Amino acid sequence: VGSGFGLYGLLPAFNSTKKCKVVSICGKKTERLTSYCRKIGLKNIYKDWREMLDNENLDAIAIAVIPGAQYEIAKEAISKGINIFAEKPLALNYKQAYELFILAEKKKIIHMIDFIFPEIDAWQKVKQMLDKNAFGKLEHVSVNWDFESYDIRNNISSWKTNVKEGGGALSFYFSHSLYYLEYYAGEILDVKSIFSYSKESINGGETGVDLLLNFKNRVSGYAHICCNSKGLQRHQLIFQCEKGLIILGNENSMADNFYIKTYNQKGIGGVGSFKSANNEENLDERVKIVKKLSSRFVNSCLSNKQAMPSFKEGARVQKLIEIIRSK
Repeated sequence: VGSGFGLYGLLPAFNSTKKCKVVSICGKKTERLTSYCRKIGLKNIYKDWREMLDNENLDAIAIAVIPGAQYEIAKEAISKGINIFAEKPLALNYKQAYELFILAEKKKIIHMIDFIFPEIDAWQKVKQMLDKNAFGKLEHVSVNWDFESYDIRNNISSWKTNVKEGGGALSFYFSHSLYYLEYYAGEILDVKSIFSYSKESINGGETGVDLLLNFKNRVSGYAHICCNSKGLQRHQLIFQCEKGLIILGNENSMADNFYIKTYNQKGIGGVGSFKSANNEENLDERVKIVKKLSSRFVNSCLSNKQAMPSFKEGARVQKLIEIIRSK
């Protein structure tokens, strides 16, 4: 369900996933949607998601719509016993997100959420290094994530810049970071925040967030995001450990070409780059990462064994978002 990322992200990922057959899509019947569906032979195109759920005998559904609508669709799908692959943020607020998690657990469906970054090879390599204490215990983690969002660059009015609809830099983009910060450093105990704004965010949502973090395991952290950075596109994580540093980052890309640099007392210890394969089909660079999650989701549906990241993690991130906004 969805004619934005649902069309150019989720559809090609699931359509190329083994043991999965895409039978229908629901979205705006744009030329882009209809032409791609013709290309892959997908004939069942709906404008009304309720009609699709009623007419199709679905084992699972993948959703990429605005958070409020995703909550409604997911709730209805759960009632029908349909497994769900959802986008982040999971819902408009923590109450809705937690409700979806509880309902999904009671109905015993498989539920996952699209947190892509920890699926990237370089990110998993860093996780292995930290888990093995390659440079001693982690003491501090910092994040610097700067780019210019599509909506701001093109002067678009959408939910992505409207906090009430689930947008703003914190909810729409930094939901990824709240998930991966706990993936690397454990549970966040306390956070202090500063928000920044720009008139170019048409609906008033924040364009920047800076956080000071304390984790349960005594790791400290600093995290920064700005989705109004003209000409700068970087995503960098620095892990300060007892005996050295690990730097994970990339430039001028969302999900491709991450590098790892390590430093010890003698200086630079090693450099590794993870070049992405040629994109012959001109697909969105995130498709190959989503496919890792879609494959896990399909296998989970077939084995009836819950996988991560699930609605539990989605609700946890939603709770952190509300805590940060309340500070």
